[in-house]
Amino acid sequence: MILFVFSDSHGDRLGLRQLLETAWTRYGTADYYLHCGDGARDMDSVAPLIYDRNPDAEIVQVRGNCDFYGDYPDEETVTVHGCRIFMTHGHHYSVKSSLYLLDDAVRERHCSIALFGHTHEPLMEMRSALLLNPGSAQNGRMLALEISDTGKPRVHMINLNTN
Repeated sequence: MILFVFSDSHGDRLGLRQLLETAWTRYGTADYYLHCGDGARDMDSVAPLIYDRNPDAEIVQVRGNCDFYGDYPDEETVTVHGCRIFMTHGHHYSVKSSLYLLDDAVRERHCSIALFGHTHEPLMEMRSALLLNPGSAQNGRMLALEISDTGKPRVHMINLNTN
């Protein structure tokens, strides 16, 4: 299964569409489209494009500290091929200062991957779980996450400014 992960689009819907087009060209359609907040509503604007390509796609969004409209949860857990994935924006876990609180939350929820945003900087770090930040979609960043049938992840960072 393929998951496309975004965060911090901050209303840049054109940029989000460009990222989607790039990801579709490189990886085909995805099964999941995940947005880690600060622009969660931007996914609603591209949902028709997503469903045109894959009517069975799942779109999951969480609230960021700049998401004032829309009824999005602060956190979500998605399970793909037995791989539990925790989603949050990260501001409630002080990710700009440390990843300790996030890592602890992931461990408590028995997840093997955490997806978050807030810092606008891409990150891939192994702790008790794999911590992934796609970077800011507004700055041309996202990630494609492949989950094998056995639940093993493979991460592809996308940066429109260099790739």
